[in-house]
Amino acid sequence: MKNKMITKKLNNYSVITCDNLTISVGPKKQKSILIDKFNFSFGKSKIYAIVGSSGVGKTTLVNHFNGLKRSKQGQIFVKDYLIDGHKRKLRNYKKIRKNVGLVFQFAEYQIFKDTVEKDIMYGPINYYVNKQKAKQLASKYMYLVRLDRNLLKVNPFDLSHGQQRLVAIAGILSIESDVVIFDEPCAGLDPAGQKHINNIIIDLKKQGKTVIIITHNMDNVLELADEVLVLHKQKLYASGNPYSIFTNQQLLKDTELATPHIIDLINKLVNKNKVYLSLLKAQPRNINQLAKLLKKGGY
Repeated sequence: MKNKMITKKLNNYSVITCDNLTISVGPKKQKSILIDKFNFSFGKSKIYAIVGSSGVGKTTLVNHFNGLKRSKQGQIFVKDYLIDGHKRKLRNYKKIRKNVGLVFQFAEYQIFKDTVEKDIMYGPINYYVNKQKAKQLASKYMYLVRLDRNLLKVNPFDLSHGQQRLVAIAGILSIESDVVIFDEPCAGLDPAGQKHINNIIIDLKKQGKTVIIITHNMDNVLELADEVLVLHKQKLYASGNPYSIFTNQQLLKDTELATPHIIDLINKLVNKNKVYLSLLKAQPRNINQLAKLLKKGGY
C-alpha cells in the first residue's frame, strides 16, 4: 500500500513542518530505520539546536529540510512547498533551497571560486539575482560576518581556515534564506572563532531568521538555543527550552548528553546550599549572566 499523501499546509508561524517523516538508510533490501515518525514544526525567528549522540541521524535529518535528501515516508513542507520523496524530480527545488540555506560542517570546503567576491556572489546569481545586486550582497555579508571588505578581491584559498569558513557562511547568507542551518559551525575553531560564529547566529535571529544548529557543544546550545530537539533511538526523544532539557536527569542519563558547564556549576552550588536553587529559575545562559546573578545575590 502506498504511503497516503497528507495535504497539510503550514500556518503563518511555521517555516518548516515535518509530518511523520521516517528516514531509512542502507541497501535497498537491507534498509534500517534511522529516524522514525519525526513530527515537528519550526517557527519563525527562533534558534533551534538538534542534539544527540554521534550516528543518531542529525545531519541526515537536516539534509531533508531542503530536499538534498528525500524520503518516501512522511512529508516535509517548506512554507507551502512540499518536498515529495515519491517524485523522481523535486518540484520547486530552487524555491525550496532559496528558503532553506545549509552551511555544512567545515563550510570552508564549499569554497571553489578564485576570488572571495565571486564565491559569495555565486549563490545569489544562481537564484536569478543580477550581477550588480550580487556584488552588493557580497559586500553586505562580508560586513555581517565581520570580514574586511578589502578581502573581496583576494583568492579565498590564501585566507586562514577561519576566514575561509566565514567566506563560505557569507556565501550562504547572501542567498537571504528565511531558514539557515549550521552543521557543527564551531568545529575546529578556537574560543574567539566560536564566539564570532555564535554572534553571527544571534544576529540572524535578530533579523527574523530561523536558525537550526547541529552541535555536540552543549555550552553553545545553552547560550544560543530557544528550543532543543533531542534525537535518541530513532525518535525525537524530547524537545523544550534548554533548562527543561539539561535539568532533566533521567533524560541526560538515557541519552548520555553532557551537562553544560553553567548548569553543572549551579548544580554543585545547589548541593552545597539549597538557596542557590533560584539560579535555576533565573536560567543564566553564559558565565557572564551567572556572574551578574552571583554578584547581585539574586538567589
